[in-house]
Amino acid sequence: MSLRATCPELLDQRIAENVNAQEINLVEWIFERLEVQPEDHVLELCAGTGAQTLRFAELLGHSGKILALDISVDALNALSSKSTPSQRTKLELIRSDVGELSQALRHSPSAKTGFDLMFCAYGLYYSQDAERLLNEARNWLKPGGRIAIAGPFGLNNRQLFELVRASGAAIAEVVIDSSQRFMFKTVLPWAATNFESVSVHTVVNHVRWATAEKVLNYWQNSTFYDPEKRMAFQSLLNRHFAQHSEFVNEKWVMMVEMKRARS
Repeated sequence: MSLRATCPELLDQRIAENVNAQEINLVEWIFERLEVQPEDHVLELCAGTGAQTLRFAELLGHSGKILALDISVDALNALSSKSTPSQRTKLELIRSDVGELSQALRHSPSAKTGFDLMFCAYGLYYSQDAERLLNEARNWLKPGGRIAIAGPFGLNNRQLFELVRASGAAIAEVVIDSSQRFMFKTVLPWAATNFESVSVHTVVNHVRWATAEKVLNYWQNSTFYDPEKRMAFQSLLNRHFAQHSEFVNEKWVMMVEMKRARS
């Protein structure tokens, strides 16, 4: 799962199929709710190919800085290639496993004074020990610093999961855990324990795929793809599109914002 999760080519394909067919622009939704000050120093974990990173770079002023960390050098290279010259002046990229966060930050000039905001979207659940990572990240916050975590929850991907199971493919428990339970089970309890103010934002974003090929492309680039069940899956898709003009999948999204760390 982890190799498919961090492969930038697969990640870009998954993002593209969602972005092109989603009702709500997820990046816009996040930044309409997330407090970002022009002078903020931001630490982004699991930055991937930079969907949120580049928006941070747009919002930050001359004194602002975004440090983006990811385990994949290819993903960071892709992120860098997308950035404009003005964005690159505010951007620092670090290749590191999140499990080695403090070791990576000790060598960063941007980290010496700490961070106003730590942000992670769709990636924290890949950590071997998410609570330990959150505790470690909190130690790098400035006084008054904030943390924001975005990820899937609840009945996320229900329609697609049902079709995958109907094809005979199994969906690993770790995939279900990260896709539906992680925000409830790990992030919310940790936030309530460690911060005085916790805001929760949720949305159900409908992804409307107009062809069987688009659904198949998303699945074959996902973390739960099973090539042995491809023919059965495609047969079910063809049957669906013989009766319907689109396949609708629901992406359930939660963002948890934390302020005023408890002593």
